Amino acid sequence: MKKQVGLILGCIILIFSCQKNPCDNSEKAKFKDATGTDGCGMIIELSNGEYLEPNNLDEFNIEPQDGKKIWISYHLAQSGGTICMVGEIIVIDCISER
Repeated sequence: MKKQVGLILGCIILIFSCQKNPCDNSEKAKFKDATGTDGCGMIIELSNGEYLEPNNLDEFNIEPQDGKKIWISYHLAQSGGTICMVGEIIVIDCISER
């Protein structure tokens, strides 16, 4: 009986500790508030320290907050520019909280 309880508790812990990722081929990232830099707003910092400037963040139902951890998949924008110039300009394909 004790083994069964331990096994059930172990399974529950394992299930809730997994990071669910609904975005295919995504990367770990977080939002960074760069409003103190000229022409910048909310940008995205990848886990390797690179910065990205999304041009379609408003198309997704996610509330950007400084430090919020996310999953993101994206591709580089074909055209356009920003005043911010801290990172690559991207088009988000998928984004979700992690």
